[in-house]
Amino acid sequence: MLFDSDVALLGTGLAPLVAAKQFLAQGKSITLLNPDWDFFLEDSEMPFDPFVPEIPRPDRIAKSQPDRQLEILRPEFPGALEFWAPEHQSLGFHDVSAPHVRQRGRLWIWIRSFEREKIRSWEKLENLYVEASDSGLNPQLLEDLPAARRFPGTLSTNSKVSAIFIPKLSDVDSIRYRNGLLEFVRERVNIKRFFSTVSQIEWIPGGIRFLSQGVPNTTTLRNGMLVFWTPRLSSWVLSQAKRRAVTPRFPRGVRLWEQWIFDTNQSLDPNTIGIYQDMAVWAHIEGMPKLNEKLNKKLAILKAGPLMQLERAPSAPLTWAGSESFTAISNVCHDLLGWDRLSIASMKPRTLFEWDHDHEEISWILSHENPMVRVVSGCDGPIAQIVRNTRLACSQLLAET
Repeated sequence: MLFDSDVALLGTGLAPLVAAKQFLAQGKSITLLNPDWDFFLEDSEMPFDPFVPEIPRPDRIAKSQPDRQLEILRPEFPGALEFWAPEHQSLGFHDVSAPHVRQRGRLWIWIRSFEREKIRSWEKLENLYVEASDSGLNPQLLEDLPAARRFPGTLSTNSKVSAIFIPKLSDVDSIRYRNGLLEFVRERVNIKRFFSTVSQIEWIPGGIRFLSQGVPNTTTLRNGMLVFWTPRLSSWVLSQAKRRAVTPRFPRGVRLWEQWIFDTNQSLDPNTIGIYQDMAVWAHIEGMPKLNEKLNKKLAILKAGPLMQLERAPSAPLTWAGSESFTAISNVCHDLLGWDRLSIASMKPRTLFEWDHDHEEISWILSHENPMVRVVSGCDGPIAQIVRNTRLACSQLLAET
């Protein structure tokens, strides 16, 4: 029997592109199926693990060290993946247009108060300091001016601040990384095997049948199919699992996120990502930070919203921020940073799965029929997690077919 492709990949975002490169490197032919018309609509990748709203364990923090990130990300990118650190930013040749892994410390700050709940929050941070010290992460305790100087944006002089600083963590140019992989895959996959706006997928003996932009298509498969489970595909995955009496391991829920970007007239420190309450704050840049810090003028705030039950979560991100969001953003910009006014450049809403931290089930079998279908979980969120889980899922599928 002649097959159209070895493997079909269903999903949106970075995960199916990483899988495509994996299979192409092994000489496999692939068919890409995207429920959207573009790989960018869901935008399910984060440049770093935000560590909010809960204070993380040290083993989770250690996964964000630059060497670990580079070890995971470099083999899957078809080009240069650059590294930037403040201490050697001007050494040697540097491809400024390539995706960058940037070394930035994390600063957990706390406004000193006698309110009981805030005291409990500081106790949690003190516990983090002890555990991080035992794990060799070299945390530092800072207060007032030394803490304020490290925050990405000068803190108000009225703020009485305590902070824990952990150096040498990292973030990634997630959009550049995805762009580079998409360009690579497009050049190597037959245009007739690249389908968008896919719907009504059904199994047939030896393959699948589906609609793409309203046109019926049939594809026969040699090795099977991978489905990348993000909120965009949640309704389809759950309906197929129920139909086949399969009980997957479910995420804790779906977290709503808002990423705000502000234009400022203030110089921002590009070396630190600040964490305050349920928000991460950093100087928004691509590639290397400007050598002249006065040119780093965009402030980004990633705010964690509520955790919704899976069945109640929307399949697409919400489009409007509520009054609580504006109050929280105002607290950071007006009260913490001491700004008089704000200039909002953009606000991007996201919905992402949230798993238990000990989640180890990378993928599960949806169908034993011909073709075999595996559903991949943990393929949204921090970019290194997506790449790692996708690589493991590809290996599992090939080992079982």
